Amino acid sequence: MIVRIVLRTVALVVALALAVLGWDVATYDARAWRADYEHLKRELAQRYANLDWMVERRRMDLRALDAETGAAIDGAHSRALAMLALRRFVRAFDDPHLKLVRGDPSDGDAPGPAATPPPVASCEAAGYEDDDHAFRFPFEGLAGWTPVRTGAFPAGMAGDLGVLRIAAFGEDRYAAACSRAFRTGLTSRELRLAVRARLQQELIATLEELKTRGIKRLLIDISGNGGGTEWVTEVVALLTDRELVRQSARLAAPACDRSAIWRGEAVCPVLAPPGEPSRLTGTGQWKGPLFILADRDTGSASEDFVAWLQQNGAAVVLGARTAGAGCGYIDGGGRIRLNQSPFDVMAPNCARFLNDGTNEIEGIKPDIEIPMTAEALAAALARQ
Repeated sequence: MIVRIVLRTVALVVALALAVLGWDVATYDARAWRADYEHLKRELAQRYANLDWMVERRRMDLRALDAETGAAIDGAHSRALAMLALRRFVRAFDDPHLKLVRGDPSDGDAPGPAATPPPVASCEAAGYEDDDHAFRFPFEGLAGWTPVRTGAFPAGMAGDLGVLRIAAFGEDRYAAACSRAFRTGLTSRELRLAVRARLQQELIATLEELKTRGIKRLLIDISGNGGGTEWVTEVVALLTDRELVRQSARLAAPACDRSAIWRGEAVCPVLAPPGEPSRLTGTGQWKGPLFILADRDTGSASEDFVAWLQQNGAAVVLGARTAGAGCGYIDGGGRIRLNQSPFDVMAPNCARFLNDGTNEIEGIKPDIEIPMTAEALAAALARQ
């Protein structure tokens, strides 16, 4: 009896799947999908900040990629196959910030008139969640390791070395801090700033406790930290008493129609000319020797953190080359709306460069490359 029920259920599922597939094939409109794709190319040419880097430094053949994608969409015969072609196209750039995101009918390609933002109902409604902030690196393997704090910013020490974990630079990853900062009537930005202030207070308190316990050196663990917001610069400021300088992020702001780039033709630059350098004045909550632990999952705003301190000689970076996400979305970035696809495309509208002219999407090389083991870390620190 049970076997017959299972077989009937499987048969029903298969029949439904075949019916959906048949409907997909019968109603597929190649011209509409091709129009979507042409729209995507036009928008990327004007708004994708890393497009020129892909051509000039990574030697991407946009003409060949375009021909392959166009042919795949024209011959897809179904939405599913067209969607796969679109996904291959986006993934070909190997840029973590260039990605497919769930479509939102309320969003267009360009921002509309500014409206008064409504207050948020709660931290949960605003999208705040508590990530796992715990150490994932095996610091317990260091001689004399002693945990000091848990919570949003775990901390510990081994001898005169203090370790502070920052698992995320996005305020919305700290729901507990949000619940303490929340007040009725706050807009989403006001809430974010209130949470940020709370987190800064907690970071300062953690640094003060580590100093009270007698640490002489500090290691900031941002392994696995995938980024966040501009809050990162306020964290950087805590860790030095110097003035730091680095190249400002550059926005996509071309002075011409760049559509010909898909034909392999020369076009005007996608990025605006470099502006004045960015400057950051440290507040000096920590003034001693500073180390950063980074890995292949350290990206986006976390790479900004690394660059500020490494490029100014204010920290020694240990671990592995970072993820290569680089700059993301300034002022919301660029959502490119697609009509046929259930997904839209997010394209980074800014690029950050290191002192040697390298785009951060190539990742940032550590000063000392080590395996992510306690033994390797201890040996590297012993030589400093």
